[in-house]
Amino acid sequence: MMKKNRNILYTLLAYILCFSSGNLVAQVGIFTHNPAQTLHIDAAKDNGNTPDALKLSNDIVVSTTGNMGIGLLNPITKLDLRSADNKGIIGLGTSVQTPVEAGAGAIRYNTSGFLEYSDGEQWIALPLTAPTKALVNANKTSVQSIGNNTSTPISGWNETVDLGTAVPNGDFDPSNGTFTAPRDGFYLVSFNITLANGNIPKNTFIETAIESNQSAENIPIFKTLNSYPAFQAGAVSNFISGNCNAIFNLKTGNTIKFSVKHNLGSARNTLNDGKLNNLSISEL
Repeated sequence: MMKKNRNILYTLLAYILCFSSGNLVAQVGIFTHNPAQTLHIDAAKDNGNTPDALKLSNDIVVSTTGNMGIGLLNPITKLDLRSADNKGIIGLGTSVQTPVEAGAGAIRYNTSGFLEYSDGEQWIALPLTAPTKALVNANKTSVQSIGNNTSTPISGWNETVDLGTAVPNGDFDPSNGTFTAPRDGFYLVSFNITLANGNIPKNTFIETAIESNQSAENIPIFKTLNSYPAFQAGAVSNFISGNCNAIFNLKTGNTIKFSVKHNLGSARNTLNDGKLNNLSISEL
């Protein structure tokens, strides 16, 4: 009876060890004590007990369905790179394989600066569609007071064209007169403003300015000055206007603003005529 009980005990112990072994190898973790998938590698060894999304961005996993995730724990495609650090890109290289050897669906980089895919018979260049270039046209029909000897940003514009896709106003915000560059590049800008009819004292001026917030490899501000010297015999009353043109070298997210300054002695309103108050911005 003792021998029989001993045999039952050994058999039970063998089953327990076998079951435990199966659980131990069900998930493999490298540099992590808490593997989340069948195979889980913490490359930076920084997960700890409660890893956040940034720490997981250096992890590699393989799921039970054979999906591989780089930088995320739950891949839903055969190769999933959509990590929280926004660095999930693929670097493609060149290849000397023929399209037949590479097979249909293969993609390679061509050193001429474009991608190609194989249809199983030939390498076909992927079409290159350039993004729509920024273009803004706007006019101003509302009256705005421009204080004496004070640089005043011009706001309250009416857009007639804005090809930008930024929400909600496109690339140009007409309420505050600010343009935001959608991408790195050169931008041609034109600005015209006219002040309402009024007395023009001697030795006065109107200054129109276009200013960006980019100073590196760029002229950040352009100004044009129209002056009224003391050649007239008496007081003169008329409209006064100014215009300015510029080319800016901007980076994505840089802004452009428009302003006016005068020293006429007192505040002067802008003329409520959109044909004489307008701006245009064109991406080159």
